[in-house]
Amino acid sequence: MTVWDEVRDLIDACRTTRLATRLTLLDDAGRQEVARELPGHLKLLRGRMAEDAPWERLGEWAEPLRVAGAGSLGGAAAVAAWLNKRDLAAPRWGRTFDDTAALAEVISAREPQWQADLAARLALRVRDRRSPDAPLVLDLLRRTGVTPPQHDPLVVAWVSTSPSVRGLRRDPLLGALLPRIFEAQGVGRALREERSKPLSAYSWLGVLAVLASEGTVKRELLLDGCVSRFLRGGDVQDLRFFVRLHELLEPTYVEVEARARDYLRLLPAAPGPVAELSLKHLRRLDHLEPADETEALEGLLFRAESGLVRAGLTWLDQAVRQAPERADELASALASALGHEAYAVQERAVRLAVKHAAHFTPLGAETLRAALATLPPDLGRSLAETIGGEAEPEEEPEVFIPPVLATPEQPEPFPELPGTVAEFVQTRWPHSWHSGENRLAGFVRFAAEDREALRAALAEPAGHARVLYEREDWYATEEWFTAMAAELVSPGADPGPPVEEPEVFDPDAVRRNTMISISGENGEELSFDDLPAEMQDSILRSIAGFGDDDVAPDGTEPATGEPAEDAALEPGGGIGGPNSVVEEAEPQGAISVMSFGYASSGPRRMRREVRPDRLPRDHTVSAPHRFLLRRCAEALAALKADALPPVLLATPTGETGHLDPAVFLTRLETLEAAGAEPLPADFQQALLRLPRTVAPEVVARAGRLTSEAGRRAARRLKDGPVEPETGARWRYFEGARACYVDERRAPHGSHVSLTPHLSVEPTGLAFVDELLGEVSTGSWGEHGSYMTWWPAILPSHRDVVAAHYLPHLFSVWGRSGVEAACAEMLTTAGGPAGEPLALLLASFLAKPDSAEGVRLLLLMAARGDLPAAALGKQLVLLTRYTEAKLAHAATALEQAARQGAHREVWQVIRAALPYALPGEGERPAPGLTDLVALGVTVARWAAASGEIAELTPFAHRRSSSAFARECRRLHELLVATEAGA
Repeated sequence: MTVWDEVRDLIDACRTTRLATRLTLLDDAGRQEVARELPGHLKLLRGRMAEDAPWERLGEWAEPLRVAGAGSLGGAAAVAAWLNKRDLAAPRWGRTFDDTAALAEVISAREPQWQADLAARLALRVRDRRSPDAPLVLDLLRRTGVTPPQHDPLVVAWVSTSPSVRGLRRDPLLGALLPRIFEAQGVGRALREERSKPLSAYSWLGVLAVLASEGTVKRELLLDGCVSRFLRGGDVQDLRFFVRLHELLEPTYVEVEARARDYLRLLPAAPGPVAELSLKHLRRLDHLEPADETEALEGLLFRAESGLVRAGLTWLDQAVRQAPERADELASALASALGHEAYAVQERAVRLAVKHAAHFTPLGAETLRAALATLPPDLGRSLAETIGGEAEPEEEPEVFIPPVLATPEQPEPFPELPGTVAEFVQTRWPHSWHSGENRLAGFVRFAAEDREALRAALAEPAGHARVLYEREDWYATEEWFTAMAAELVSPGADPGPPVEEPEVFDPDAVRRNTMISISGENGEELSFDDLPAEMQDSILRSIAGFGDDDVAPDGTEPATGEPAEDAALEPGGGIGGPNSVVEEAEPQGAISVMSFGYASSGPRRMRREVRPDRLPRDHTVSAPHRFLLRRCAEALAALKADALPPVLLATPTGETGHLDPAVFLTRLETLEAAGAEPLPADFQQALLRLPRTVAPEVVARAGRLTSEAGRRAARRLKDGPVEPETGARWRYFEGARACYVDERRAPHGSHVSLTPHLSVEPTGLAFVDELLGEVSTGSWGEHGSYMTWWPAILPSHRDVVAAHYLPHLFSVWGRSGVEAACAEMLTTAGGPAGEPLALLLASFLAKPDSAEGVRLLLLMAARGDLPAAALGKQLVLLTRYTEAKLAHAATALEQAARQGAHREVWQVIRAALPYALPGEGERPAPGLTDLVALGVTVARWAAASGEIAELTPFAHRRSSSAFARECRRLHELLVATEAGA
């Protein structure tokens, strides 16, 4: 066997450590032989990977190939090029190379000068801290003693390793690379997450602090490095580490004094944290040259940060008190503060100007008067009264001429049914609720009027039914219509839902395919085989997702020994899954079981009854979706039983989904005349589609019906619809107790979730009670399907539909949530509008693009049924507990107010403020100041009056913040309007 044969076999077997040892023993001839054959073998392995796993590049072979090249190629340049080949330099899928030790072994067998040359070449190829060869480069530099080249990524790679005091103290690279951390780009970003509180002993901050305290690293080097880094510039993230290091060193008075000129240079333009530390240390000094102090204040008071400017005003106040003759000298700096954007800063600057007015000469006063134009009118008047000049006049209130809200359009009539079978078949499949209703009604009608023609026309759609029969559940209306066509064309073709074969529990299979780790109560490792047999069986069942009453390998039930082949099973409890944690109780104490590797299909094996149809179970779909499918299912069942009625009752007559009561009675009379019974879901759907008020003559006509359905319909027409309770509350938990934020605000950090509420007194109509009685909170799988159909199912109960929408309001697993078209249908529907509908509208108003929300609000305002109070409350809660923004809502409300809904918008804001105002110790929420300011404008437009009790304390606070000012303006406006009235 040749040397190359040995090396090749080690490469192919990925024996990297043994390969490195073998390469160090090669003589020059052996190295040359390997170097000659290696490129060809790389090409061969590259071809294999391209066939088997192209995404992996060279996979596991990359490391031994790298080691083989480093140990055999002749020149340092050739080795550097080899290690940086594209498919050898960058591991895929986030992996890193683990070949540093092997590479170091083969490289250390070379001559020292060769190693130094390679170290320098590789160092310049480091691109960032994640470069795969960075650990190797640093190891070579330490071993060879080569001075590291001037290369910023190399410094970043060095600081990206976790340091220790002992390791850094002995690091040969410390002297060369430490000064460079203050110069190299990228170091600050790499260390930006380091914290000084708490200070870690294995962080750069902690280690450098220790080394500086013991003298291993000079304090001057670190302090000068930080200051020079500040002077070089950069953003906050670049400088955050150096700010923390500087403050951790706690510069002495002498050290600050020596660097005072540099700190002064940082005040005008350095990032906020740097300017703050510079100001803090400068203020420690007993004396600064007046010219330096004036320069510092001019730079400081020109900044945008309110905190820094306020600190500068305090410094200026002290300087003038100590040397009044310097007032004119500092007037320019004070004028800069007068022009600041923040009202609180301007107010403070005006107070100082008034306080020291006597010290200003006419020249200094003229400098301040030039800033009057930048001041709000009230502050300008205060300053002008002292130094002269004219303040800006009060802004005249905007003259608002409200536009007239557009009159809502009357709903269109429902599209008529096709007149012939041919027209019916040519209609589109039910992609909208209109076409779905027409298709169902048309099928029933033509099945009664001309069944043979309908059978012939549906022959092609019926051919697609065979694949449906293999499914247990049908979730789509298209599937049900296809099945109806197939039943019409070939009666009895449906074999019924497939019977699920029961799975068996095989403990040996679970044990073979699972790695189980068991810990005792105190963390000690236990043996699975030492556990009692019953506990072993229980653990294996839990891992596989089987309950204790499931089927054994012999096909019998453990508890009874009876055959289980006819058992009906459904998903249920159990652990299951490839990785599970199970806790079992045992007399000796608790044990913890962790399992890996069993490919369970998930929880299963609980009993279920065999269903005669393919209706999805109630927990797998939303209630309106299930109700829609129930109507299809009962039509199919009636077709199979040859009991289809001549007409359906529930087909709408209006675009909103409503059903004309007179048309409904005509259909009922048709059924009575034919001696036919209405389909239950169809009848109950018809009752739900009736309008809320009915003409007396129609009620009298209904009283003449004689069937049970007719008498029930007459009671509905006379008494009106049932009124369910609806609500939308935000809930959090304290321990096991549920709390609601409208009763007590949630503590900071609480997880708050939305809880829809829907309940109704039983009506005796099972499907109606199901729709009006509870909201399915699921948002997975088929939940939320057919949402655009839901408003037409309950056109007189729009708040019920809104409650069913709430679980889908926010994006879940890529879902888009509720579409604006759904909400628009509710704005034109009937019934009370409460908190669910208000929250739905709030979700559109609080979006960045709130045009749809504005349109919906205007529609409801024009109809006079906007739930303003509920909308104000839900807007605040929505923006507090989700990612929605109050500022976006304020913008949308202003747009709606300017388009004529100003009175309604004022009612929304008035209702919102009690919930939006900050609690004790809280700051105003983002966007709240904008909302209060909008309240001032809209209250004036609406001629609103009557103070808001919750607002009064904020209006009386002695604060100059924008929020406090707007609260005062709104309070004073409401009080003044009430007094004037």
